Amino acid sequence: MKLLHSLASLLLLILTTPMAAWSSNDQDCDYAGTQTQMNACARRDFETSDKELNRVYGQLMRTLTPPKKKTLQKEQRAWLKERDPKCRKEANDEAEGGSMWPMLFDSCRETSTNARIKQLKQLEK
Repeated sequence: MKLLHSLASLLLLILTTPMAAWSSNDQDCDYAGTQTQMNACARRDFETSDKELNRVYGQLMRTLTPPKKKTLQKEQRAWLKERDPKCRKEANDEAEGGSMWPMLFDSCRETSTNARIKQLKQLEK
């Protein structure tokens, strides 16, 4: 029984070590070869876009009059409320329950977020 427990522990260690060793922050995502790596890279790319969106939005809000701020805030909330359900549906249509789902979901959110950044930058002009 001890031998079986030891073998199970060793197998678990062997299977989880490669995943723990790879992080999208310290690897080139152009060479992501496993689905886990591609999912991590898609998440990283979305988070980068999301930070940029927050920066652009905050910068724009500082330049607007109170009525325009209120309008933009309302528009931004509506956009956010719509983005994730739309991307969830797209990911479900392609890979519901599959290992690609996180990558598809985060890639959609990144694309949508980048489009929103462009819209907000147009308002800055």
